[in-house]
This record gives sequence, structure tokens and C-alpha cells, in this order.
Amino acid sequence: MSDSFLDGSDGTRSTSANEPVSFDDDGEFRHLDAWNSFQFDPPLTHTDALKLVSHADELGYRMLFRRADYSIEQIQEQLVARGPGSFLNMVWLQEDISVKEPPKTAEQRMAGRLQALAPIRELIITDPYLYTSSRKRDSQDYAASVARMISPALTDGLRITTVVSPSQNDETVRTAVLEHLHAHGRDLEVNVVESNDFHDRFWIADRERGLILGTSLNKIGSRIFFVDELRQSDVAAVLAEVDAIVGSTE
Repeated sequence: MSDSFLDGSDGTRSTSANEPVSFDDDGEFRHLDAWNSFQFDPPLTHTDALKLVSHADELGYRMLFRRADYSIEQIQEQLVARGPGSFLNMVWLQEDISVKEPPKTAEQRMAGRLQALAPIRELIITDPYLYTSSRKRDSQDYAASVARMISPALTDGLRITTVVSPSQNDETVRTAVLEHLHAHGRDLEVNVVESNDFHDRFWIADRERGLILGTSLNKIGSRIFFVDELRQSDVAAVLAEVDAIVGSTE
């Protein structure tokens, strides 16, 4: 795609540098020369933004992310790789850009995120529907899917704590999932804790790093969802709740 733009003075087309030029921000998102920034009111939805970038592409323009010089494609890549939290210190997001994919592709993407989480000693999972009775009929297929997603993150002797809903802790599904996990990791220690205190799905590695998922594993591939990194303060808050729950059940 061309890096050219229209000169506002005479309508002629000139060529920009390969890299975005630097500019000073006057506090109102107004910049000199060709690298202007535009703000839409009301804020654009993701669908409309994609329509605009498609039309801009047809005209020979690049549509960059305001103030950060990211293209829409780069935004999507970073949202998948690091989640929307990686942008929150730059600009307010109207809505999350998530991916709805075939189950196998979604599994691979989720497995990559969990592998990057890289637990060494301990993995805490809060997912009310991890062992949901809704997957009792296809418990073996579901268990195999869960194992494929989690197995890249498994290390020998890893301690796993799963916090699940008491009403959704189905014995058949739980047994199938744990059997598949043990088949992928040696000397795993899995502790199942029942609690209604968690709705959100948190994954905490070694009490230091964490993710939040917008859906339970049993819905991966069937609906749009987000995955985002947790800040240290959020990790600490989740751990405090988990420790209180685990302590009360011992």
C-alpha cells in the first residue's frame, strides 16, 4: 500500500517517510504537517473502524492508531498477543477486539497464551465452569481439548489449584479432565476447590503473573472472547481471595 498522502494546499499527492515522523502534541491531539490526528464523536465501534481502514486502503492511505502510530492490523496482533491492557495507558478503547475462530485454531491460540504465562511451580485457575456438567456427554473430547490448551504450560511437579462452582463440579467431567492433564504432565498436584465467589476466569502463575479470560475453557472457539494480562495489583487481589477461600476449606 502506498505511503503517499494528499497535500491539503493544492490537492497534489506527495510521499511520506517510511517511518512516521515525530511531532509535538498540543494536548488537543492536533499536530502540524501531514500527520494529523482525528477523533470521532461518538467513538468508533470496531466494526466501523474496520470499514474505514478498508476504504482508506483503497484510497492509498494508512490508517494509524492515534498517538502510537499503529495500524489496525498491528492493534489486532497486539490485542491477541498481550490483551487490551497493553493499550490502556495510551488511549481509551471503545470496545475490545476479540477473535472468534474454529475450535482447533482457538485452542492453539489459547495454548500459546498459557505457554507464555510459563508457570514453573504453581498455577491457579478460577473458572466456575471448568468441570461443567454441560460437557458430561462429550467429557472425553472436552477433556482432551482442555489438556491440549494447558499442556504447553505444564511442568513436572506443577501444583495446580482450580477454583470452580459447586453446582458445576461434575464428577465425570472433572475425572476426565484430570486424567488427561496427568497424562501430559508428570507428578502434577491438582487441588479442586469449590466456591461461588469467582465469576471471572483468572490464571495466575507462580503467584506473580496472571491472565484474565473472557470465557470459560468449555466455550473456547464457540464465542468471541478476550484474554488480557493482569497488573501486579490485580494479581495480588486475586491471590488474596483465593488464599482466603482455600484457607477456609482446609
